[in-house]
Amino acid sequence: MPRTPELSPHARRTYSRLSSVDLAASAEEPLSLDDLGLESGGDRVGLAFGTYSREGLERALQAYGFAQRLEERVGPYELRLSCQDPFQPRLTLLSRRYHSPVVDLSLRQAPGSEVGFTHSAAEAPLLYVDSLLLQHPGRPFDWSRPPLPGQLHPGLSLSRDILELLHLMARRIGAKGVALMPATFAAACVYEPRFSFVDGAAQGRFSAFRRAGRGWPRWLLAWAVELGCMRDAEGQPALFTPTPMISPLSRRLARRLDTSGWHQARRFQAQQVLSLDEEALQARFPWTRMP
Repeated sequence: MPRTPELSPHARRTYSRLSSVDLAASAEEPLSLDDLGLESGGDRVGLAFGTYSREGLERALQAYGFAQRLEERVGPYELRLSCQDPFQPRLTLLSRRYHSPVVDLSLRQAPGSEVGFTHSAAEAPLLYVDSLLLQHPGRPFDWSRPPLPGQLHPGLSLSRDILELLHLMARRIGAKGVALMPATFAAACVYEPRFSFVDGAAQGRFSAFRRAGRGWPRWLLAWAVELGCMRDAEGQPALFTPTPMISPLSRRLARRLDTSGWHQARRFQAQQVLSLDEEALQARFPWTRMP
């Protein structure tokens, strides 16, 4: 059964220490308990997910240590929170040194039905990640870290940190899982340690790609898949199709990925024997983008 994600001891301690007042209070307009909805049950419409002010998010990033790790990489940054719809916020961290976003997150609340769950799980609240950008605009690509499909700049090496923060946010707002749609196979590889495909067949195809590329550099397999250069046993293109992934926060939701049908579909697709069409990769590879 897919496991619910384990949090670091520091993350658990910090989560317990941060209060709703810490996360919602604004330096520009201090809020009373009544304003925060802690006494009267107000809507808290000016806060992301009814929970976070911009200053509250800054406090959280500092408390979890993310702010310090980010500044070590890109220097001072500015956090912007776009919250026209409190339940569809956008969080952007802009590097003052590079005058460019280094973290950009578009989030929303969604029901389980959006990722394909049915029956009681269809109404389970999820934190859905519509888009996630992590980039270092000041770092060039090199052959130890060449560009992956979809990348304009190298990453920050902070994906594990940001995903842990998203799981903590999901817990805070009462979501039962974190869901997303990986745009590329390379993105799915980043998410896979914490996320599973909702569709067992998609999980199996992902495993088949990973097995076929065992021993290759990760970037080479990513480009081979992206450019349609992987072939199945009949010589037909084996393509990666984006489908939803989820990281359940409750055992009840995790059991939705632990059915005989899910495992049977996963095993069947994982048994595919895939191979690399080297001639096609040579012809299609974006050599001009390489260092």
